[in-house]
Amino acid sequence: MPKVLVTGGAGYIGSVTAHVLKRRGYGVVIVDDLSRGYEHNLRGLPFHRLNLSETGALADLLSGERVDAVVHFAAHSMVGESTKKPELYFLNNVGGSASLLSAMMQAGVKRLVFSSTAAVYGTPKIVPIPEDLAFDPVNPYGESKVLVEKMLKWMDQCSGLGSVALRYFNACGSGVRARRGTCSGDAPDSVADPGRGHWKAGDDFWRRL
Repeated sequence: MPKVLVTGGAGYIGSVTAHVLKRRGYGVVIVDDLSRGYEHNLRGLPFHRLNLSETGALADLLSGERVDAVVHFAAHSMVGESTKKPELYFLNNVGGSASLLSAMMQAGVKRLVFSSTAAVYGTPKIVPIPEDLAFDPVNPYGESKVLVEKMLKWMDQCSGLGSVALRYFNACGSGVRARRGTCSGDAPDSVADPGRGHWKAGDDFWRRL
């Protein structure tokens, strides 16, 4: 089976995806700098602590592990924070993605699934949102994802990359097996623990379901 590198694989969506890929027989390698991910989400998966800015180390890893494709989740994703620190989002989300693409080209890896966002559409004038609706982001987070998608378009045309961008709204809730859930800071947004029952976090409270 092909081997897949998952960036941001210690985060919520990345770790769930990595474990699903493993259960389906794919080889999986995770890259995360643990700045916003959690090592306990890895649960035995091969892991390399790297920041996406480390282009050479990424290229070496892609080549050494004989990676066939990349699923790219690594990004800052807090809309509110992006309006206060836009430079952080452009440096990490856009700069990090450019570094990853450079490493992929050096290693000859030409398949990428990019975790984009429905925030690229801003406040949509049509619902349900058609996929070909024009980009109109209303915050730096959404703009950072637009810029990456534009990079991918040119990489596809000029460098033979084969990429797909997944534009989705907020993912939330625990994994089906109640082992992973969303987490921001010290308190998880939603957790399912079979030993203690299921819990949900509200704006300023916890309540048991």
